[in-house]
Amino acid sequence: MIDDRDMTQVALAEKIGIRQNTLNGYIKGKHRFPQEIIAPIARTLGVSTDYIFGLTDIPDPPMRLTKTEQAMIQVLRSLYEDQQEAVHNQVQFFQKQNQRR
Repeated sequence: MIDDRDMTQVALAEKIGIRQNTLNGYIKGKHRFPQEIIAPIARTLGVSTDYIFGLTDIPDPPMRLTKTEQAMIQVLRSLYEDQQEAVHNQVQFFQKQNQRR
């Protein structure tokens, strides 16, 4: 996982505030990861805690939606299928416009 993120154990240990040999012990299974360092490791590596625990094969943390995005999804779900398709077409149009800029 560290190699996938082009980071050394030394760099990761520094970023999360522990010694490299301590981190190495966790990685090699000599010691259990303390719960309080799991989230900092996940943030530093840009992965989800579920990925660290082996609960998912998807490394990327789930996207957080803004309130506006959540509201847009609610409205979209309330539309009929043909209306949803029209919204989708409009969004694709905007994407193409942005690519030309």
